[in-house]
Amino acid sequence: MHTAKCFYLDEEKQWLGYLPNFPDHWVHGETFEALQANLYRLNFDLTLVETLRKVSEFSLR
Repeated sequence: MHTAKCFYLDEEKQWLGYLPNFPDHWVHGETFEALQANLYRLNFDLTLVETLRKVSEFSLR
């Protein structure tokens, strides 16, 4: 199981949070569990984007 740290605020009607690696991308949820699910999706999406940006060269024969 993979774990990640997050920073969050407990506002009156919603939870706000972000991941340390992506501090400009905040998500929210009505419950802490919903916030965790949204942070998981954010981490997946942004990590996938970083992975897809890797460039490689190869020779054509």
